[in-house]
Amino acid sequence: MKKMKKIVCLFACLFACLFAGSVNAVPIHQAVSVSASEGDFGGAFSLVNMINQSGLSAGYTSGVSNFATFAGGTTHDGGGAINSGFSVGPFGQFSYDLGSALSLDGIAFWETQNSGSVLGFNLYADTNQNFGDGVGSLLGSFVATAGGTAISSAQTFGFSAVSTQFLHIDILTTDGGSQPGIGEIAFRGTSTVPEPTSLALLCLGLASFGLKRKKRK
Repeated sequence: MKKMKKIVCLFACLFACLFAGSVNAVPIHQAVSVSASEGDFGGAFSLVNMINQSGLSAGYTSGVSNFATFAGGTTHDGGGAINSGFSVGPFGQFSYDLGSALSLDGIAFWETQNSGSVLGFNLYADTNQNFGDGVGSLLGSFVATAGGTAISSAQTFGFSAVSTQFLHIDILTTDGGSQPGIGEIAFRGTSTVPEPTSLALLCLGLASFGLKRKKRK
């Protein structure tokens, strides 16, 4: 009975450490598909390049990786418009399907080195991926800063939280060209996922050590 109480105390300590020593990380989300009202440029400049993590200095796991950490430390290589997605233009819209309804409140946006790199845009939520049949709420009007170099850092834009599966970028201005493109785009969730801290991991190790020691006795 005494031994059982000690084991229970060890596990209670472990769970207390795990919950007390955890932080909530806001996840980054990847679109499952993208389309353009004016058509996909295709080839090496296919639209999918703006959502498939090509050209990023590191990869992420959609729905798991920390948005702030990833966006803050990851660059995109869009020199010569490689690793980027373009439509045939002129201007028009990019539409994204996230695969399921998600709660979002921001995006990460990497420019591409090209005269058609998107700068000014309106962002909309919608009930489908078709911009032409009407859109939902306007989430905001944003202006990206032209990078001018092959390697670009993420620019983040926030908006009031919304639950949606579909988003549209209505392109207003580009960096000089009429065939618009984006290096990479990802989306910031509002739901949080637990990340164990070093304190929680230390508790786990101590609890495991304590149980093994009791077993040997």
